Amino acid sequence: MIPLGATDWAKNRLRHRRTPSISLSMKIPAFIALFLSLLAGSLAGCHKKAPEQAVDTSGVHAVKDALRTETYAFRMETRQAYNNRRFDELEHKADELHVSRAVFPNGSWKIAQFHDALGCRDDEPESMWQLHDTIHQEWIAAYPDSITARVAYADFFVDYAWHARGSGYADKVSPEGWKLFEARLTKAREILDAARALPMKDAVWWTVSLRVALGQGWLKGDYDALMKEAKDYSPVFWGYDTARAYSLLPRWHGEPGDWEDYALQASRAENGLGAEIYARIVMNLAGYHRNVFEETKASWPKTREGLEAMRKKYPDFREVTNWAAKLAVLAKDYPEASRMFALLGDSYDPGAWRDVQQFLFFRKQALAGAAP
Repeated sequence: MIPLGATDWAKNRLRHRRTPSISLSMKIPAFIALFLSLLAGSLAGCHKKAPEQAVDTSGVHAVKDALRTETYAFRMETRQAYNNRRFDELEHKADELHVSRAVFPNGSWKIAQFHDALGCRDDEPESMWQLHDTIHQEWIAAYPDSITARVAYADFFVDYAWHARGSGYADKVSPEGWKLFEARLTKAREILDAARALPMKDAVWWTVSLRVALGQGWLKGDYDALMKEAKDYSPVFWGYDTARAYSLLPRWHGEPGDWEDYALQASRAENGLGAEIYARIVMNLAGYHRNVFEETKASWPKTREGLEAMRKKYPDFREVTNWAAKLAVLAKDYPEASRMFALLGDSYDPGAWRDVQQFLFFRKQALAGAAP
């Protein structure tokens, strides 16, 4: 699943979100399960299950995170306005966010959370997808010059495209699945192209466009040109970088070493986030590897630098300390891992761990590795 602070607005799982990323209709139990897995990114749920033995979990508990509660409340409020077709409320909120570029205390952009709260879960019946389609059309009819409404509608079609394709390998997708996938991505691109001329800009326009580019297999030059546009709009909207790094995985359009090279370049970008973006990219892609530091060229020293910068910059972002502990164990930096686990005590953040068993297993490795 995608952690809220790790990748939220990148939406870059195979079906590109709302699993991960973090999936949702207002069936509350599913939404809560999704939300608890949300903290910039990482697909922690993609980790292969290690041959761990059950351990005593008494005394260990999931942290009650005020930041997660704040974000959940924001998403619920946004979703309820959407469900009840309160388009004036959605427009007012989104316009304020476009101007303020406000973020949550973990660096997650509120406009990204706004859009992500509107989606339809992959397991919903076709009737629910049709209902969402209707709501989006009504929103645009009510506000024909709204950038927010159009970006949300394009985002819907990208989700709808991956819903038709499914999450299986390409040779397992049915001819009808491919046909719908291509048609819906084309529709999303048409909506995005039409929205270009609108005076207001929406940061999520580029993240949705990057998802279209990935699905349509754009040439590198075209993808890079889109990235330049995105970074010109905001060099610190980190969802662009996590999305681009994801597209450079060998399973998509990259070769071994490509995403690692991109992460390093992104960390050196002028007016960017520095080492923070490197750490966010590693957090986002760690779930595609059993050990990201052994299987790729990812740099632990650079990741550690970024994690430490994030811990100082976002003191309320407790999940990043969990990630620092986890990644330090994978890097076999047991002294650093032990330091992070000491800060965590007996509480863990669900956004960084598959479950409490994994948290305890990693903690045991850290303490054993750091022992004289």
